[in-house]
Amino acid sequence: MERLRVSPTKSSLIRLRDELAFAREGRDLLSQKREVLVMELLRLQDDAQKARDELDELLAKAFRAFAEATVRNGFDGMGRLALASPSLPEIKIHERSVMGVVVPIVDKPRVEWQVRYGLAAAPLSVDRAGRLLFEAIAKLLEVAEIETAIYRLAAETRKTLRRERALENLFIPQYQQTVKFIQESLEEKERENFYQMKLLKGKKR
Repeated sequence: MERLRVSPTKSSLIRLRDELAFAREGRDLLSQKREVLVMELLRLQDDAQKARDELDELLAKAFRAFAEATVRNGFDGMGRLALASPSLPEIKIHERSVMGVVVPIVDKPRVEWQVRYGLAAAPLSVDRAGRLLFEAIAKLLEVAEIETAIYRLAAETRKTLRRERALENLFIPQYQQTVKFIQESLEEKERENFYQMKLLKGKKR
């Protein structure tokens, strides 16, 4: 690897040693950050899989109930009943930081199905479909929160790994080689000066 092009002086050696120590410290910090991010990702991955499975199950039940209700009421009847469905509450999103990565926290509202039509206006399958869909909405918010966090943490993990590898494989070796070159150059210069001093002393005698 090509060394840095700097003058082989004591001031350069001191400066490069300080920068090399700083780079090693940065590499260690990046390594610790990457480990924390990976641990958080693994934890969220388990939560995400569980939440996805629960969401799939809820949606499957809701669609079956909705299909049954549509058969009983027809598309026009379902359209009229949809006008009486309750509106969704406002969704609030907060944030938290994981090693500098901002991930969302969804303030999950209490989503409940409330009947706004007469009991004789629709069969039980309509109420069941409505309740299941509202439960699925709440679970969907949970899945969105977890998967957004996973996406952001994974992106930061890749970025951290690239920086760590750049320090480990490029920056630190380059500085090590340059420091070694300067040290050898200064030692060689000291030997030359010592030899010249001996020659001068010999001539004076």
